[in-house]
Amino acid sequence: MNLWRLEWLRLTRTPRAIALAAVFLAFGLIEPVVTKYENKLLPHVQHGIHITLPPPTPADALSAYIGDASVIGLIVVVAIAAGAFGFDVRQGISTFLRTRVSGMWQLITPRFVLNAAAAAVGYLLGTLAAWYEIELLIGHMSAASVLAGVLCQAAYLALAVALAAFAASLVRNTLGAVSITLGLLLAMPIIGSFRAAGRWLPSTLVNAPVDLVSGAHQLAHFLPALAVTVAAAAAALVLAVFRFGARET
Repeated sequence: MNLWRLEWLRLTRTPRAIALAAVFLAFGLIEPVVTKYENKLLPHVQHGIHITLPPPTPADALSAYIGDASVIGLIVVVAIAAGAFGFDVRQGISTFLRTRVSGMWQLITPRFVLNAAAAAVGYLLGTLAAWYEIELLIGHMSAASVLAGVLCQAAYLALAVALAAFAASLVRNTLGAVSITLGLLLAMPIIGSFRAAGRWLPSTLVNAPVDLVSGAHQLAHFLPALAVTVAAAAAALVLAVFRFGARET
């Protein structure tokens, strides 16, 4: 049984992959337009109140996309990943899969790699859509900065998938795994309020694309956070494999 092909089919022959791409693409297409014309839209939303905003910059438009992608998009990524690792929810499926592998890594690795790749591709598609409209409507963005930002976000999304695997090893229902994963991800910005720890936390990568495009930081500034993110994802996967292996079906 080819578990890589099984997971690929589970993603592509169901609405999962389409939903993932659609969410990021929708925000990538919508947010730059809203940012460009928000001065004209605000009077129709707030009657009697006149607010004039400065002309939008490419970083402003990208920030609007990141704001939605890092909330709604992240929730979709976590929900899909938690479902992939929830093979113990149904005893029949759990027994079928466990009796056909020699170790839990064979079950976990394809699910992690393909779900993390799907999340990264979805984010990339949304970024390309936003980049096109920003160039068309607002201004130029450096290709190197945009791609560096994609790298940072891909690493963060991979961590989210790894944490979903760990969370699924703690509970036997998808909703519980999603809640635990989001709770862990939301705890990071709180820890980041301590200035000494902020630069090292994975949550720093969320706003990295905006900082890179605006010129506030270079990619080297985010290397500590990238290193911690990779290490944390690896640790989460190891713990997930251990706990899944020790769990009784």
